[in-house]
Parts: sequence; C-alpha cells; structure tokens
Amino acid sequence: MRSRRFKLPVLSRLAWAWAVFAVLGAIAAVYAAYDHPRARAAVAMAVEGVERLAPPAERAAPEKSENEPENAASLTVATGISLAAERLEQPPSEEAEDALADAVDPYRIAEDPAAEVVITVDGAPARAIGAAREKRVIDTWTPVKAPDEKLLQRTAYGRIPKIGADGRRASVAYAQEFKPGERPNIALIVGGLGINRALTERAIDELPPYVTFAFAPYAKDLPFWTKRARDAGHEILVELPLESRTGDEAALGPAAILTTRTAAENRQRLDWILSRFEGYFGVTNYLGSKYSSNHAAMSWLFSQIDAAGLAFIDDTGALERFGESKDSATVNRLIEPAYGADQSEVKSELQSLEKLADRNGDAIGKTYINDRSFAEIKSWAVSLDERGYALAPASAVLVLRKNDR
Repeated sequence: MRSRRFKLPVLSRLAWAWAVFAVLGAIAAVYAAYDHPRARAAVAMAVEGVERLAPPAERAAPEKSENEPENAASLTVATGISLAAERLEQPPSEEAEDALADAVDPYRIAEDPAAEVVITVDGAPARAIGAAREKRVIDTWTPVKAPDEKLLQRTAYGRIPKIGADGRRASVAYAQEFKPGERPNIALIVGGLGINRALTERAIDELPPYVTFAFAPYAKDLPFWTKRARDAGHEILVELPLESRTGDEAALGPAAILTTRTAAENRQRLDWILSRFEGYFGVTNYLGSKYSSNHAAMSWLFSQIDAAGLAFIDDTGALERFGESKDSATVNRLIEPAYGADQSEVKSELQSLEKLADRNGDAIGKTYINDRSFAEIKSWAVSLDERGYALAPASAVLVLRKNDR
C-alpha cells in the first residue's frame, strides 16, 4: 500500500494564513507607534476637476509650467492689460447698493468634512498646506488685518474702499502696527509686485515684514498674492499708472489716468484699479511725470483718494509743489534697480537713504526689484537694525510726518 504525503487540512491552511496576517499587522502597528520621531512633510495633491477631498485654507499658488517662456512676466502684463481694456470698453452697469450684507467673502472657504485630510511622506518637517513659511527676522510683527466689509463699497467694476460710517479709514485699518523708538526710521517700498511670480513669492517669504509692498494693477491672481503678503506682515499699496512725459500711453495700459481724459473717464479707470484687490492702506504712483505737473489734475486725484479713505505715497514731488493731502507722504529717494552684476549703485543709493534718515529723522525709499538686485535689497533690509536704524512701514513714517506738521 503506497504511503500518502501528509497535507494540512484546508482549515489549518486558512488558520496559518490568518496567523501570518495577524503577525504582519502587529509588526506594522509597532512600527507606526514608534515612528513618531521621524520627520514628515505634507504633500498637496492636484485633484482639481477630479475630486476635492482636502481644500487648502487658501487658493493654491499658480504653478509655473515647464513650457512657460522666459518672458512670462511680460506676457502676464500683456494679458492683464488686454483684460483691462476689454472690461473698460464695456458700458458700466448701474452702481450696486452700498449695503454689503449679502456680499460673498472672496476669502472664505466653504466647510468640508474632509478638510483635514493630509497625506504625509518621510522627509522634511511638516508644514500645513497654505501656511506661510517661517520668517527669520528679529522684530515681532502681526499679520495685516483682513479686508473689512464696512470699509468697502460696490461699483460697476467691483468693491473699492470707502470711509466707514464710524469714520474709520483704510489708511489706518490696513497699516502695519509699529511703535517708533529713538532711532531714525527708514521705510522701503518695493513696487511692481505681482508681475513676476517667482520674485513676488521671494519678496513675501524673504523680506522683513516691515517692508511695504506695492502691487501692479495688471498682474494676475492679485487677491491671492496680496493676501499672502498681508498674512506675512507686509502692508500693501496699489499702483496707479499716471501719464508720463514720454507719451507712451500703451506702456501704461488702458487704465492709465491721463490729463487728456475727462474726469468721468479717469474716475472709471480709477474704480477699476481700486477694485483689483482689497486690504491696501493706500496708493502710489507708477510713473506720472506729466500728470503730476498739472495742478488741477493732481488736485482732482488727491480728492478722489482722500474720499476713499486712502493714503497717497508720491514719488513725483507733486505733494511738495501743490501742497499735501490729508494722508500723504513723499518718497525721498527712488532706488533704480541695477541689471548687471555690479550692484554698487544700488548699495550707494541705500546708503544715501540712511544719510537722509540721519538728517531728517526718517526717510522713505522706493524701488523695483529684479533677480540681480534682490539679494542686495534683502541684505540691506535685514541688517538695518545692526547699523542703528529702524526699518518702518511706510504708513508709520507717514503718520510721524503728519504729526510733525
């Protein structure tokens, strides 16, 4: 009689399989329990158009395509100018009611039960999706306040600032908090932001919070970038393209404010510019050598800005020629960005700004950064305290000067 090989019964094989699974599960549980010291990083997954499981606290930053051309910044401006022209050519509708009780908050994200879903992988320390990067500065600061519905009114182009029923003004509400000391105060305004996305992000992440930012009205995604700037402590301005002596109106875009336009036409363009984003404490000119030389034109512009409860930071000298408006200040020095490897001229201009502060007690500088000049501007700003000066928001210097009048 032939012997048969011994085989485990079917039930025994199933039992062995379950035992193996149980052992593997126990090993996984032990590993997970003791894995807490390992660093983890949040990974944002692109699920737009497929399934929205974990919406970020704010809109995700626009990503640069690998095929994006080198002149992307110029294309962004061209696109913004084209959209502005199309919008301004449309006949304005009747002004909406002043009440904003039913207005939709553009910064509000609808509640989602899966909003806390986060996928992690081993790697860098975790940073919440949409959270600001760590600031490496000595000074304490707070985020600039969010847009206040009571300081906004509707127009045909969107919401623009107004003086509140209680007299509150945007020039105060959205100014960065600052306590002046005994040292000379120096304010630095960095303009043209929003056009170059990479430089805009670097400015927000790396420059000290007390640096004031000015955003170009034709840039894309302005509500996103300006909110990020305010959350990082930077008070913000909107740039007004004003008529220059070169006569190149196309370079200023369709929203340019010109002496050849009627007050109604300029008001239409001013409303469009002021509606591009919210939460700014004032405006500053972009160019404007010709417009600022016209007393009647500047008086009209001053009155419009003041009626909106905004501050005006001028670099044309018009405030000194025609008298200053209620909330205004003049830039002491325009710091031209150097485009070559030699940044000695930028350094010299910044040193001149310090000398002005030594003589007057304060100074305001204004510049437009590029890849070459960014490092020099950043190095100067973060080391200002070591040289005996206080880096101050532009709004703070404005208040100091107003109190001295």
